[in-house]
Amino acid sequence: MHPKPLSQSFFKLFSYLLIAFCLQSCSTEIGIWRNEQISQSKLDDLHQLNRQVFECLKSNNTEKLESYLSKELLDDRYTLQAVGTLSNALQRDSFMRLDEYYVQNKYILADTITVKNKGINNYSLIYPGTAQEMYINLLVPKTNAPNRSMITIIYAHYDYGWKVSTLDINPYLLNGKTAPELFQLAKKEFDSGYLLSAANTITQATTCTRPNSIWKYAIEDGLYKFFDKATGEANNKYHYPIILNEVSTRPRIIRIYNKTTNEGTYPIICYLTKISLKDVAAIKRENNEIKKKIGLVMPGIDKNKTLLHYAAYNEMMSSKASVPHYDITDKLQ
Repeated sequence: MHPKPLSQSFFKLFSYLLIAFCLQSCSTEIGIWRNEQISQSKLDDLHQLNRQVFECLKSNNTEKLESYLSKELLDDRYTLQAVGTLSNALQRDSFMRLDEYYVQNKYILADTITVKNKGINNYSLIYPGTAQEMYINLLVPKTNAPNRSMITIIYAHYDYGWKVSTLDINPYLLNGKTAPELFQLAKKEFDSGYLLSAANTITQATTCTRPNSIWKYAIEDGLYKFFDKATGEANNKYHYPIILNEVSTRPRIIRIYNKTTNEGTYPIICYLTKISLKDVAAIKRENNEIKKKIGLVMPGIDKNKTLLHYAAYNEMMSSKASVPHYDITDKLQ
């Protein structure tokens, strides 16, 4: 049995409700323009606006910056903290554009930009259409530092002018790799039987899956499923403390986690030793022996890495107080 057609009055009501969820604008052209697709005249205006905002951010001139912020950002108590973080980043590094988008949104609740030409790094931007006309600017450091963050600034054209609607800075690269690239490396390590190394690498990947609050990699769901698998199997196989019977002094590994320095993010192996930390020469001799055996105890932990960190303790680590330790960094390459 076929349903009855909608009455004309009901159709009109339905149309009005639908329009209520769409943004009003004098523009009839709905769409997304990326990078060189954006008209030069539009880019000139947007880049000029962006330069003015960046000058305020770099100098941490919050008073002047306020004239560029949306009402929502001005009312947000976290905005001042975000401005301080961005100011520090801009004083430390120079940034360049990764991608930029000019959009005429269709819906006010949510719109999506999908990028499909970046291979395993394909991503989507899922964002609220706070105004019909918006500009999204994604920037990354020019430096070759192993760990880099992405700055995201989103502008919306409100009825009171172009204003910044979003300020964001989050990790983008760890050890020169994006989250999908780290995911790919972790899977190779896992397939090679390097369980602890795979668990550490996929943990690194989870810290840079969202370079901004609206970003989602196409492989994100698979990445988190693999995180559960890799960390679960590593935890099932390795139980702390791990006694290094292959080392003459039989030190005990009590924790492994990722340590971040200016040289990147790499595992640090924390272990208990019976040797006094004051006897630096003996600590170093023991550590040299550990370095030779660590790959036998934890296959792969010393592979595919530039550095591996160690920390020797005489007593258990504590979350309540700092415990003395002696740090050693092993340069593997």
